[in-house]
Amino acid sequence: MSRYNPYYYLLFVLLIFGAFASMAQNDYGIKILGGAAFVFGLLFLIQLIGELRSKRNTDVVTVAELFGLTVIAIILSLRVFYIRFPLVEAVFGLAGLILLAAYSLKLFQTWRNLKTKSRTLAILLVLFHGSILCYVASMTFVPFLPVLAEPLGGAGLLLLLLFIVIGWLRREMLVEGEKLSAFTFVSRVRDRSIVLASLFVLFTAYMGLTKINFIPKMYSDEFPQKYFELVEQAESGREKPVDGKYKHEEFKEMYDKFIERHVSSDKK
Repeated sequence: MSRYNPYYYLLFVLLIFGAFASMAQNDYGIKILGGAAFVFGLLFLIQLIGELRSKRNTDVVTVAELFGLTVIAIILSLRVFYIRFPLVEAVFGLAGLILLAAYSLKLFQTWRNLKTKSRTLAILLVLFHGSILCYVASMTFVPFLPVLAEPLGGAGLLLLLLFIVIGWLRREMLVEGEKLSAFTFVSRVRDRSIVLASLFVLFTAYMGLTKINFIPKMYSDEFPQKYFELVEQAESGREKPVDGKYKHEEFKEMYDKFIERHVSSDKK
């Protein structure tokens, strides 16, 4: 995975730049965020294809992780560009469940492999993977069980903070004759857990700072503000579709027709 790190760093810079541009009411900021999410999806897809074509034994857990991440990243990118397809929530939820299964197996494997070598390191890695599990569950359950989404996100942040604080206090642990820190061990793992943890921290920071009005929310002038309010209601699970459609989809259809009629009348 290390060969992809420069691309991840560049994408993180683009995410931060796009977010600040959007908060400064530059409409191109949202497009940068959508493009970065799509490139994340492509990177995960390339790694998935590489894993499937590898001559060594295919790791089912890695395949599940990369498949889930690919689908989720691409769907998030499509959302930014207001592109939807039938049963998108179900596909998103299924990808989230696959990702949950993959990281649950990683958590158990980590505990089993490390508990006899260094119990402290094993506990720290369980905290780390547990935080990712909580974050993924929070993201997955938003459309279906919104009442659980926020507590799970809070639990994920708490576990991650415990990992960072305890890992900092116990910076050296002896594992099979080698002195390691929890941070060093995590950096050597061949999965995308650090990428996910970094993304979740950025998202949590944004959500927290906007809630206390420390920073402005992201901006887009492509549609009226009412449209984004309806989208937020649907994505938070507070609204259920009627005849397979959400209110924001109906709003967008009517708004597009209004713009089309307006443009046609101007041409006349």
